[in-house]
Amino acid sequence: MGEVSTLIEKIDSSRHGNIADFFITCSSFEDRCLGVPSRFSEKTEFKTNYVFVYTTPSPQRDKNLRTIEEMLAKRGDIRLIHTPESDPFDAIGLLYKELKEYREDLGQSQMCVTLDITTFTKRYLLLLLKCIDDLELWNCMRILYTEPKKYVTDLYLPMSIGIRTISPVEGFITNSPPNLPVLLIIFLGYEGDRARAIYENLEPDQTVLIVPRPAYHDEWEGTTEKMNRSLIQMIGKDKVEYADSISPSLVSQQLENIAGKYDSRCWKFMVSPLGTKPQTVGIYFYWRTKPNSFSIIYAEPLKHNQPFYSTGIGRTWLLKPRTTQ
Repeated sequence: MGEVSTLIEKIDSSRHGNIADFFITCSSFEDRCLGVPSRFSEKTEFKTNYVFVYTTPSPQRDKNLRTIEEMLAKRGDIRLIHTPESDPFDAIGLLYKELKEYREDLGQSQMCVTLDITTFTKRYLLLLLKCIDDLELWNCMRILYTEPKKYVTDLYLPMSIGIRTISPVEGFITNSPPNLPVLLIIFLGYEGDRARAIYENLEPDQTVLIVPRPAYHDEWEGTTEKMNRSLIQMIGKDKVEYADSISPSLVSQQLENIAGKYDSRCWKFMVSPLGTKPQTVGIYFYWRTKPNSFSIIYAEPLKHNQPFYSTGIGRTWLLKPRTTQ
């Protein structure tokens, strides 16, 4: 593991000599989807810019997409991938196919991937990480993330509405015997209804709730606990643990510490990523060291409450630097 998250002001490409850099991002109704492209240096360029576009109608997403296209126009070819938010497989399969063809033409050592995870859903994010990993480009990838300037949170007006499905993320399913008792680890965020729905749906034998700490900003401390008050009261404060909000390495280590308290031969592990996006990357960090040892559970909302999500463009972090060039 070992990677340390660092703030980044200017973003360069690795397109020097015969190295081809590929950029992957996602347009969104959240303005922070503009954060990474806005921080490219003058000389930053990519062989191909892949922009995922969710097909759910959104005037604000359309507006931000036009801005992204303007920002990327001088950075290299632009490839828009239109995809339903609820069905990632065709889109990620297309990306896998094209990157594989590039790898066969260019050679694995001649490729780099710059992945902007800011506004991908967590299920897309996990599948994207696995896609790039399966292509054996993990050490040639860097991961970037932009915070919001502010979350528009309200105890009575949720960030998402309803639950469409609760199910394991495809490709992230434990091979543990089905009759074992269930240990559920929920990384909590600002959507208490989703966390409680997962808990009530799975009816686990043991539950651990993980709160991000420190929060991105001091004034946000305690918000996660407020948004999940009823579930914490139900489970008990003694079942609350903490994990870093921005460092995937520290999250992976904490997840390993928690799992180490339970004998994997006697428990079926399930993990639900409702916390920060960097925490989801940390869950993947841990999963890739112990594949198939736990299931990752995703609760898909019926609808995002766009006016009560986030505003503005915050800081950009380098979560995982490339380890080879």
